[in-house]
Amino acid sequence: MNGSTVLRQPNTSTEEQRREFARLVRQGFETAGAGLDNRICAAKCLAFHYPTRDKLAAIAALKSPNDQYRHDVFNKAGSPESCADYKVELGWVYVDPAYRGNRIATKLCELLLSRATNDCVFATTRTNNALMSRILGTSGFANVGTPYIHRGEQLRLYLRPC
Repeated sequence: MNGSTVLRQPNTSTEEQRREFARLVRQGFETAGAGLDNRICAAKCLAFHYPTRDKLAAIAALKSPNDQYRHDVFNKAGSPESCADYKVELGWVYVDPAYRGNRIATKLCELLLSRATNDCVFATTRTNNALMSRILGTSGFANVGTPYIHRGEQLRLYLRPC
């Protein structure tokens, strides 16, 4: 993996860095929805991968989702686990198609999860995203519950205990 990967707290990221991060979130997740800028600012940690100095090609985050969202996800998935124990979400993992196949997503997830060693972490992914399912599996996550529909997409819930 060539280039540089940087982890930043949202409050230490520039407005331009957060704007570029949001651009890739929208590119990868058409259902990003309203309030994205606020959710980015509320995240625990943002990961940026630059193959060259001026080109952002991949992102990921440790998100701090609100209680209602967590409750809805765990409820829709039929999880037997309590959403109250999982306050951190690994998400917005996206690599520009021109840079795929270089294990960038894996590296971003590993770096972020190394910052969440004391946190129970959950993640969701589309049921047809085999690569992300593999990354989550090798990162200590287990698929929990059943697939569910969120904003028109079929998702699976994954949990990584504390």
